[in-house]
Amino acid sequence: MRKLLLATAAILALATGAFADDAGHASPHVALGDVEWFDAPIPGVQLALAWGEDATGAAWLFKIDPGVELPMHIHTHDYWGLTIQGNWVHVHEDGSETPTGPGDYSLVRGGDVHADKCDDAAPCIGLLAFSGPRDVALAQ
Repeated sequence: MRKLLLATAAILALATGAFADDAGHASPHVALGDVEWFDAPIPGVQLALAWGEDATGAAWLFKIDPGVELPMHIHTHDYWGLTIQGNWVHVHEDGSETPTGPGDYSLVRGGDVHADKCDDAAPCIGLLAFSGPRDVALAQ
């Protein structure tokens, strides 16, 4: 099971990096309804590059279906997360939870073990602005 999760994380990192090169927008304004989402390897999760280049630090949109929980994981670099829609819950390493609603934002430090889940009847949508290349590794 651990090997499957690690393989999934590696595929996610490689697949989303490929999309970063194609994320140029034809307009300086992008409506949320026009975002081109792609499926992440985790069922119930979708991603879209909002702006920037993944190799140096970019902003990514995510959509998590209601009830979906991501496993404990880490990122190398810090990111700021902004909730756009739904009740996106940040789960800390000790199991405590910080629920966030639309307009809430918070800093997650690189190396902090955490998980995420959508505790809402509608999909949770958020924005992650990374301070360096985005990566993910499952926590040990």
